[in-house]
Amino acid sequence: MSVGTTSRPTLRVGERTQSRHARVNALLAESGIALPAGTSLLGPTVAELLTPLPGTASAVRECLSWRTHDPVDPDDSVRTESVITRVVAEGDTTLVTRRVILRDNANTLREDAVETWRVRDGGTAPAVPATDFCAERWGVLVRDSLAADPDFASSLATWDGTIGLRCDDREIHLRVYRGRIIDVTRRTPGGATFTFIAPGHTWVDLMLGERNDFMRRAITGEFSSAGDGYEYLRLTKPLNIVIAHARAIAQEAQS
Repeated sequence: MSVGTTSRPTLRVGERTQSRHARVNALLAESGIALPAGTSLLGPTVAELLTPLPGTASAVRECLSWRTHDPVDPDDSVRTESVITRVVAEGDTTLVTRRVILRDNANTLREDAVETWRVRDGGTAPAVPATDFCAERWGVLVRDSLAADPDFASSLATWDGTIGLRCDDREIHLRVYRGRIIDVTRRTPGGATFTFIAPGHTWVDLMLGERNDFMRRAITGEFSSAGDGYEYLRLTKPLNIVIAHARAIAQEAQS
């Protein structure tokens, strides 16, 4: 019997799961696993037991990036939460990236990870460019949507520069000249004027959340930036318009 969630969601961007609470030492005993005291493998092992990739018997995990904030203890009671942040086709397989977090019974985030799985069966939804944030095809969709928005054009009517958008290891550049995006590329020769940066799970929240809370998150410093910080702050309004269009594209694709 699975120790994770019993539902079998389709593996698509934005799909979330939450496990039951389990005491660490009891969970390991139930699974027949013995780990040495003080091992750094305790958190990753517990998270894997509580959060299998559902409905994908042939999936292989290819990458795991784990962070420990406060190591879990064998006597702790914990649960996991996960969200899929990317689904992309690669040949006859699909790569699924998700964030997994480990919380204790006080709801404190103790450890978290970003992992990538290669899926060879039919457990995933088709790859959707509209939710492949900061990839080149996504950037083209955003450009085409913005081309019909007079508010975006007027907000950058006198501006000549490049807006960079980064999600995890993907970055797209929108080359803007006087209110019009004249090029969409992974890199521009002189680099972006500034780059808006957020991790995959934050992009999911921004794009698929019930309301556009970009401004609130920006004010509280949830995002980061690279390049010209003054221009990043000065162009908050057009950047908010970019996010609004990207949200509309993503939500229409998911409907």
